[in-house]
Amino acid sequence: MVDLVILLLVAIALLAGYYRGVVYAAISLGLSVLSFALALLLCTTLSGAVQKRQNLYEMMLYYFEGYEYINETSVELVHVSVSQISDRELNVVVKNANMPSPFDQAVTKNVKKQVYERRGIYSLGDYFNQTIVDTVLNILSLLVLFLLLRLFLGFLLRLFDFGAAGLPRLRQFDALFSCSIGLLHGIFLVFLLFMLVPLMLVVVPRLSTFIDDSVLGGFFYRGNLLLRMVPTV
Repeated sequence: MVDLVILLLVAIALLAGYYRGVVYAAISLGLSVLSFALALLLCTTLSGAVQKRQNLYEMMLYYFEGYEYINETSVELVHVSVSQISDRELNVVVKNANMPSPFDQAVTKNVKKQVYERRGIYSLGDYFNQTIVDTVLNILSLLVLFLLLRLFLGFLLRLFDFGAAGLPRLRQFDALFSCSIGLLHGIFLVFLLFMLVPLMLVVVPRLSTFIDDSVLGGFFYRGNLLLRMVPTV
């Protein structure tokens, strides 16, 4: 089922590239990449604004309970200071937790760097909670900003395309190149869509079976380079 949805989305992007032509398809792909880059730069600003809404932020800390992941190793470790956790112990805790990616890498990095010390946060349990919530906020902020920026830039592109001259088309190989660019655009957008998967897995871990049973789903989730770019604080 997941594979069929992915193939359908990629096919739609491919056909859109074919219909619009190579120049439009190339500019459209470039605008998507630009929108993502800008969203990546601005996402911490938006998520920081959400963090200042204390009631909402505390509700998220309560809802995305990170202590449970530590309990897979030892309940006693929840209140231990991160400064007393060795790298080997941390690796064992993260491995036993079996957290969705990128939360596992994010927790490991934040604990080793003790990034929340300036907030007065020291326990391993609080580090798990904070990291999960901050990463969730950054992912959601990035996707919201990407959508808004892409819609705005796409609107400008459509205005230009509907002008008197419109965008040119190649006389030869236009269909081949436009379909190829459309395919790349579709793959990029599917990677973006799969940035929501870790958020879903934190809330409903059983959904992991759908990813595990999907060849393409596993590739777009576990090999998602865009997820690794998301800030974790």
